[in-house]
Amino acid sequence: MNPRPKIGSSRASRFQHWRRRLPLALGLGILLGAAVAPSGAPELGRSRGPGLPAAYAERIAVWHRAGIDILLSARQIASGPLFLPEASDVSVVVIDEETYRTPPFRDTPKIAWTPMLAGLIEALDAAGATVIGLDQIYPTSLDRRGLLPGFDKPLLKAFYQVGRAGRLVLGETRLSQQSLSPYPGQIMAVGGAQNLASLNLIVDGDEIVRRHPARFREAGGGERLSFAAELVRRAGQAPPAADFLINYNTGAHDIPTYSLADLHRCTGGKGKAFLARHFKDRIVLIGSVLDLEDRRLAAKRFANARDPAFRPSRCAIPFDAARFGEIVDRRSMPGIYIHAAAINTLTKGLTLTLPGPAGNFALMAGIVTLVSLIFFALPPVAGTIAGLAALGIQGIASVIAFQHGLVLPVLIMAVASFIAFAVVYAYRFTIEDKTKRRIQSAFRHYLAPALVDRLAERGDALKLGGEVRRITVWFSDIVGYTAMSEQLNGEPEKLVEVVNRYFTVLSAIVERHGGYIDKFIGDAVMCVWGAPLDDGEADRHALDAALDCLAALAAFNRDVVRAEYGLPEIGTRIGINTGVAVAGNMGSTTRFNYTVTGDTVNLAARLESANKSYGSLIMVGEETARGLGRDFVMRRLDRIVVKGKSVPIKVYELVGRAGEAGERELARIKAFHAAMALYYRRRFQAAGDAFQALAASDEAARVYAERCQHFLAQPPPDDWDRSFTMTTK
Repeated sequence: MNPRPKIGSSRASRFQHWRRRLPLALGLGILLGAAVAPSGAPELGRSRGPGLPAAYAERIAVWHRAGIDILLSARQIASGPLFLPEASDVSVVVIDEETYRTPPFRDTPKIAWTPMLAGLIEALDAAGATVIGLDQIYPTSLDRRGLLPGFDKPLLKAFYQVGRAGRLVLGETRLSQQSLSPYPGQIMAVGGAQNLASLNLIVDGDEIVRRHPARFREAGGGERLSFAAELVRRAGQAPPAADFLINYNTGAHDIPTYSLADLHRCTGGKGKAFLARHFKDRIVLIGSVLDLEDRRLAAKRFANARDPAFRPSRCAIPFDAARFGEIVDRRSMPGIYIHAAAINTLTKGLTLTLPGPAGNFALMAGIVTLVSLIFFALPPVAGTIAGLAALGIQGIASVIAFQHGLVLPVLIMAVASFIAFAVVYAYRFTIEDKTKRRIQSAFRHYLAPALVDRLAERGDALKLGGEVRRITVWFSDIVGYTAMSEQLNGEPEKLVEVVNRYFTVLSAIVERHGGYIDKFIGDAVMCVWGAPLDDGEADRHALDAALDCLAALAAFNRDVVRAEYGLPEIGTRIGINTGVAVAGNMGSTTRFNYTVTGDTVNLAARLESANKSYGSLIMVGEETARGLGRDFVMRRLDRIVVKGKSVPIKVYELVGRAGEAGERELARIKAFHAAMALYYRRRFQAAGDAFQALAASDEAARVYAERCQHFLAQPPPDDWDRSFTMTTK
């Protein structure tokens, strides 16, 4: 067998395709990576690169900030809280609604609560609290001339004993150049300004608390640690060097909380044991949690939870859930819990890290490049599914990273992926798919839809101007068309209807076997395999299609021609040839069609016509038959020279698929081949007798029997090449 020519290379075509796409994907990744890099700054957009507009940096930072809030919620869903409430390093004593409604606090001005507060501080210190932070400012006092001199003596005593031992920190706040500080006598009693810390919080541009300050600048110069940082330092740990992201614990009631009303009643031996169990070796905060006081939106806003069944630990007063239980979910939270979350972040080593501008750029550039390549490789629907899957993977990876303290820009990654999706498919639609749409428009009436899609996907492999391809050409003609047209002479529309219905059946079979319907020529049809799409088994597919057409024609005659129209049955003749041809757009400058041309095509047409001389239905050229003997049953018919040519070729009759022909048919073919062997050895008498024995049911045998009689009368010349020259097309 001659080696088949390698015409074109789909691999090279795809390489050329991707050689354009790779730089585009990489360029898009670099562009979007650079666009969002500022979101990796520690201040989430407040520090910006040279020349970067502040408004733009802030806009990018908004997405990153919101991503932190979502990650907190997602982490809660995925793995629950970071730690259980009993593992908290902080406990909180709250001045709550119950405190205001419980004697001796009820109907007593808050400024007069200082003796009860003093008792609480002393009791907590005696219970072994590591350090106490007072998130409650008393800027005035009843302990003054004209009011109640000596009233605050218990409080000042407690401040003196606990504060000067380094176990008490008072809070102050600054809203302007002036500070709101405790009453001067309290500052003096606690040991001076060294035992004061700022309660101020950092609020992002969207009014949400995500970061906590390490220290504040004082009006007179110098710096002072923030409230949480100072308490951490008093607890024996190094304070943070810079502002940090608060890693809020999630879940309901994640900070152990105790009501001042209950602890005030918690006395005696039972009280001491309770306080030691719940406050020993913990940082204790004391402050207000009233609904209208000091509430802030925090990054935990999506992960805030309410547990109606929750019952706090109590020492003396049973919890009255009907009166003081939570009844609504709140997105905001009291400032004291923000301080508590900041302290736990530091003491438990739960600080969060941002990738930084460089890391953010590398991450975003890599992700955008990867998803862009995926979008380039897939059609829009599959790309949408893959994009959603990529978002899911990004989300999962971001949650896992967040669990390990790394804050990935999850929302920005999602937005960048959406941008990549839009840009890639817009590019493909406007640039790449312009060629696809042209191809689909040109071939949608000639190829099966699936083949048109394949051709469009690899449209750059199609040279519409013309290219050399190895193809298999298939011509089919209707036998009995003239008789049918004469019978329907007065009903031309019915003639067209029958022919169109037959061609519909034939077209479906050709397309099912990967063929291209080149043209319809009256009652004939020309089909091609191997163009415009490569087909490594074009000859096999063409033979399968021919056999299926014969089977379908039998059913068509039975169910349509006879049953519906009452017409005589029609037949078909098919000629199939394989070889090299030129494929491309051919025609005039104003009107053209994709087709194939060359000797291979002409020979296929001659073979279809030659069927009439041998009584065969499917005549196959030598190149098509070569190598397919094991899969199909073929009978060698002749060596013929078609009209207009001088070189003889072997032609075969396609009988059927291997395994489908019966014993009688195989025996007939064997006898025919044996007679042909005698014929080629110039034993015309014996060959003629053998052919004559088959001629009653075999037109080809009858033809050879007549030739033998002719050669007996007029023997061929000595240089006879055993061929037969066709005198008609």
